[in-house]
Amino acid sequence: MTPQYNTKWYSLSGIWFGGIVSVPALLVGSTLIHSLSFSNALWAGFIGFNIVVLFMSLLSVSAVIHRKSTVSLASSSFGSKGAAVIVGLVIGISTLGWFGIQTNIAGASFAKILLEINGIHIPVWLSSICWGILMVITAVFGFTYVKWLNYIAVPAIIILLAYAMYITFQNHSWEDILCFQPTEKMSLLQAIGFTIGFISVGGVISADYNRFAASKKDAILGSILGIVPSAMCLLAIGGILAITQETYDIVTIFSSLGFPFLAMSILILATWTSNVMNIYSSGLAFNNLFQLSDKNRSKTTLIIGGIGIGLAAAGVLSQFMNFITFLTITITPIAGVMISDFYLSKTYTETPAKINWNGIISWLIGVTVMIFMDSEIKNILGILIAMLSYFILQKTIKNETNK
Repeated sequence: MTPQYNTKWYSLSGIWFGGIVSVPALLVGSTLIHSLSFSNALWAGFIGFNIVVLFMSLLSVSAVIHRKSTVSLASSSFGSKGAAVIVGLVIGISTLGWFGIQTNIAGASFAKILLEINGIHIPVWLSSICWGILMVITAVFGFTYVKWLNYIAVPAIIILLAYAMYITFQNHSWEDILCFQPTEKMSLLQAIGFTIGFISVGGVISADYNRFAASKKDAILGSILGIVPSAMCLLAIGGILAITQETYDIVTIFSSLGFPFLAMSILILATWTSNVMNIYSSGLAFNNLFQLSDKNRSKTTLIIGGIGIGLAAAGVLSQFMNFITFLTITITPIAGVMISDFYLSKTYTETPAKINWNGIISWLIGVTVMIFMDSEIKNILGILIAMLSYFILQKTIKNETNK
């Protein structure tokens, strides 16, 4: 079947909106409020989200011109095998990490329900294992039914958030929120890097979806309108709930809203639907990475799912900030290299070498800078340095050496 490259901006916007409306988006807001005032948290989110949308739009324009997916586009700058390994590995690990975090949230939520409703205490790690198994089984055997769960989950969490805001402003004013002062401190630049990491995966894989846009304008508008408004709203709501409920624990926040059984059930449902996508994508990425046939995808997903369940049982949710930092460090330099290939060095090719060491080295330079540089702007510099490194290497080292 011939692909239909006629998707309008509002359809693309809906796809990105559905991806953003999730529990982790709330978790970003509640986490930032731990160390920032409400206004600074909003500024960090606005700047960080727009930085991602900027490189997302640049990659999307390239995707529309060439009608190629992320890995196919990256083949020019990393080589066909280099792109499959580096981009595939980073996406596989990142989606696996998200699976572990959201499984941990679902497990903690269910444990909270049993304790508050029936007085039954079960360890969060055990609850996380049980829910993780259910989610992995859904991804392997019941994936076709996930869209029906989404039809319930997305509207349900939107209604729950609207209700949460209604309850909140019955007892609190905007002045309470705007006057809030955190107990700890985080610099604005560090917070911007944190928000970049939250949606950096979506920014890099945007070509997979936006390549079907009817035009470059549709791809750009769909990205901007689908991500920035929704991400800002979820961040703000997460921050407001953290301030008014006086806790940064997203599970405790939801259980305190009233009707705890309903609220926590919606929380579990929301994590379930998005988490099935996470582990499905991770299994697919690792299946492609090891060049296994499609018939092995189910087995690969089960194995990767087992690793994700182990992360959830170990309490990976407590490492949320470190995980976001990992995403920022490893993913954004990929975008820098790809953007440089298309716009700066202008060396994009439809017949890539198997390995392009210029791209791999440039990516490693960007990653190294963000790991070892002692600067608050290192997360922003990483993508720029990777971009500049690739430009210099492509201009000084002939492409023949990459073949």
